[in-house]
Amino acid sequence: MDKKRVATIAIVVGIMVFLLKVAAYLLSNSVALLSDALESIINIAASVMMLLALSVASRPEDVDHRYGHHKAENISALVEGILIIIAAVVIVEASIGRLLDPVPLEDIDLGLLVSLGATSLNGILATVMMREARKNNSIALEGDAKHLFSDVLSSVGVVAALFVATVTNLFILDAIIAIVVAVLLARMGIDVLRKTAHDLMDSACEEEEKLIEEILDANSGYIEYHDLKTRRSGTKVFMEVHMCLDGDLTISEGNRIIMKIENDLRMAIPDIVPNIRIEDQTHCKKFRPKKAE
Repeated sequence: MDKKRVATIAIVVGIMVFLLKVAAYLLSNSVALLSDALESIINIAASVMMLLALSVASRPEDVDHRYGHHKAENISALVEGILIIIAAVVIVEASIGRLLDPVPLEDIDLGLLVSLGATSLNGILATVMMREARKNNSIALEGDAKHLFSDVLSSVGVVAALFVATVTNLFILDAIIAIVVAVLLARMGIDVLRKTAHDLMDSACEEEEKLIEEILDANSGYIEYHDLKTRRSGTKVFMEVHMCLDGDLTISEGNRIIMKIENDLRMAIPDIVPNIRIEDQTHCKKFRPKKAE
């Protein structure tokens, strides 16, 4: 499924879930269910941001962006992490009053049923989005999917705890549950920010580098390679490496060797953008001798 279509579906489902959770809050007067509804607003905003980011990231490179616009996805994930933390703060603020002055819950059974219906929609959407994120190697979709999964887990916890609160008449649990949800949200927001910062700082792609080295070692026709570097931008993996060839080879022969290696790299890592610099043996630094065949 196209990434933009997934993002559009996420927005539509997010609005439906938000309306259901607001209805659950109005029916029950539960601040925990209110916190659940507030989180859904963040889901909608994040999905809109994700759609915009995917639209920008799909643009081809231009004069001002020689490496393309792929980092728009990373920026989207960064904003989403910030929004998640803001939601956690808002939930804590809304819960403090109820913590000090617990209020009896109204029509809680119906409210919980409505909330479970909304949670089921989120669970289905999160599963679809995670599958598409892995298929397309999209950090924006992955960030939104993880956000929704955490929403599903927290919503199930809220419903279970509110059921206990109703049975025991311990209505202070309503505010306590909301605060627990806020803490879980804050933790998830920090995780999203940490991963996004990792990519924005052009950290090395460790898994891809191991695969690249295996492919380079499996090929022949060159003397050695060195200065292998990788970085991720959105779904793309940019790599560069210096490769030493026999100085007696013709340009055509050298190009055939490089083209074969680049094709192998693209077969193994479809989103890779290889940049191989050719050197002759007089400039070889012998940093990475090729393994003996």
